[in-house]
Amino acid sequence: MLGPFQRLVARLDGVPAPALGRGITLEGRPWVSCKGRLAIGERAYLSSSPVVSHLVVARGAVLEIGARVTIGHGAAIAAHGAIRIGEGTRLGPFVSISDTDFHVAGEREGRPAITPVTIGRNVRIGPRVTILRGSVIGDGATVEAGSVVSGLVPAGSVFGGVPARDRSLAATGQVQGTGLAALDDLPGVVGHALGATEVLTLDTCPIDVPAWDSLGALRVLLALEETYAVRLDQRGVGAARTVGELAELVRSARGRPS
Repeated sequence: MLGPFQRLVARLDGVPAPALGRGITLEGRPWVSCKGRLAIGERAYLSSSPVVSHLVVARGAVLEIGARVTIGHGAAIAAHGAIRIGEGTRLGPFVSISDTDFHVAGEREGRPAITPVTIGRNVRIGPRVTILRGSVIGDGATVEAGSVVSGLVPAGSVFGGVPARDRSLAATGQVQGTGLAALDDLPGVVGHALGATEVLTLDTCPIDVPAWDSLGALRVLLALEETYAVRLDQRGVGAARTVGELAELVRSARGRPS
């Protein structure tokens, strides 16, 4: 039996068969244009709801998305040479990644340069981040929301701004305001992520919220990481029995060095 991504690709005329791992999850239907090589690892998650995500692989290009990668809605990933995203990496909503500028400034007929983009393992990319051609982001790095990355982001570092610069000291919560939202607001953050109509409390359980299923837990994880600038374990979030336990996970993550 074909999985959801296989069924999608099967409906696209002339698309080479991609290399797909098991357990890939789609939320909504992405827009895919694949004329090169597309590889997606097992248990990857791609959201296209409420805003469609776009994947473009040009002729002769390579797009590799590792196992357990999470890609938020509204993403735009365009590979004209090579884009590689390491396993366990999480991309927030509206992230844009391209290995070309698509044009040459001042040269109407100029051929744009193509430089590969490499994103390591267990990287955290915030919402509305733009990653330009030639960028290399090391394992375990964090890129803050709204940043523009051009160049090297060392492993384990925290980068932010336009252009993105090293903000590793901010990860402790002592320099930047990013991620310092009050934990008292956490039930509201969870409720918004789940589209809940009722008011959530610290005692609210997953069984009390219909949308708090496996996909809902992923939405909650992304919302908490974005709001509180922390890294959370997906299994821990999925195993939480109450909103209060989620608050404890965030509190614990805040106390860990980046």
